[in-house]
Amino acid sequence: TDTDALITSGGVKAYVDTEVSSVDSRVTVAEAEISALQSLTIAVATYSRTANTLYSGTAIIQLSEDSDPDNIGTVLTSGTYDGGVRVSEGIYLITCTGEFAEEDGVNTDYFHVNLRSSGTTLIRERINETGSYNTFEYVTLISVLRVPAGSTRDINIQFQEVNSTYGYSKNVVLTLVKLA
Repeated sequence: TDTDALITSGGVKAYVDTEVSSVDSRVTVAEAEISALQSLTIAVATYSRTANTLYSGTAIIQLSEDSDPDNIGTVLTSGTYDGGVRVSEGIYLITCTGEFAEEDGVNTDYFHVNLRSSGTTLIRERINETGSYNTFEYVTLISVLRVPAGSTRDINIQFQEVNSTYGYSKNVVLTLVKLA
């Protein structure tokens, strides 16, 4: 019939074959992407210091491991960054949360809460005149850190005194999400 001739002739059949091939190709790419995503594992670790702690100078907040099932970090127990967490190569989403207070009626002295990587401040928040030493300001600091292959970084939370004052921290939590 004329319809059979039209379908099997070069034009329509070639067009349909090309479209089917294109769909097959897209399905193969999508399947590969799904497989790659399924093979990813995101590791999460948390470290904290919940105690209400008084500071009268600059100090690294001493963290303890709460959960690190994939061993992505190691709490440092000595050295320059004692109390911080050492991580190896990868890409990390880092979150620091906590409550902080400073109140002495003097605006020219305060504390910085510094989220740091091997001594370099990634992000900071100023804590100044919170109303009383019993009035805490809730702080969230978030950063992304890339640690190159064959390297490590020491992540810590520094409570940095500016001029002479007293400050407090409590319920401080460092969360590391290893993305790659």
